[in-house]
Amino acid sequence: MKPIRAVLALLLVAASVGAQNGAIGLRSDSRLRQAEENYRRGLAAADGVGGPKDYMAAAEYYRKAAESGYLPAQYNLAYLYENGMGVKQDFAQAAAWYRKAADQGDPESQNNLGVLYSTGQGVPHNDTEAVRLYRLAAAQDDLEGATNLASMYLQGRGVARDAGQAFQLFSKAAARGYSVAQNNLALMYANGETGKPDYVKAWAWLDLAAVGIPKAVVVRDDLAKEMTLLQLTQARQFSAQKRKEFAGKEGKLP
Repeated sequence: MKPIRAVLALLLVAASVGAQNGAIGLRSDSRLRQAEENYRRGLAAADGVGGPKDYMAAAEYYRKAAESGYLPAQYNLAYLYENGMGVKQDFAQAAAWYRKAADQGDPESQNNLGVLYSTGQGVPHNDTEAVRLYRLAAAQDDLEGATNLASMYLQGRGVARDAGQAFQLFSKAAARGYSVAQNNLALMYANGETGKPDYVKAWAWLDLAAVGIPKAVVVRDDLAKEMTLLQLTQARQFSAQKRKEFAGKEGKLP
């Protein structure tokens, strides 16, 4: 049987913008209160509270808070620079602000900075540094970081190729309902990365991944053409079983 192609290849995934909790590095209560107020105003502007969404205003409020060392604002400002929202797209600025938040221990910033190193955007391409950052994020139960680290292991980028490590990392994140990990785990099963191809589990994980990655349905249905009726029945049963097992568990690694 021919290998199954990746739905979206082995995805490198970045966390999205949002309201984060915690502030590190602020030395006085008054400075913290001002940073929190600027951050809240930035969120309100970005969410369109009281009017249309205004990412330009949000960026300015985030900048004021970020320059005071307020971690959530540093992350959100970096995200706006990365995606050109309210500011001119600038990967170097995105990397700089992600680094400030990553140095304060924020796992989403560690992961997103790792993605920039993996792709060479705003920083020199450096897979070794990307792996280091993904590992830091994964150690804090960050699903995107764990999934990206698994992809690097599978491809042998920045680290010696180790399909077994990739399988373990994908499996843990997939069990928490993370669609990208489920997609990539399915590809490992389909292509026999850790042994004989297992189309039953590959179909089941693609079926589960389709909740977050609709294109997984296409590969799942192509795979079904190579399977027997018994295999399809087993795959559907396996998928149903897994849905029950990881229901409500999304967000942390086991």
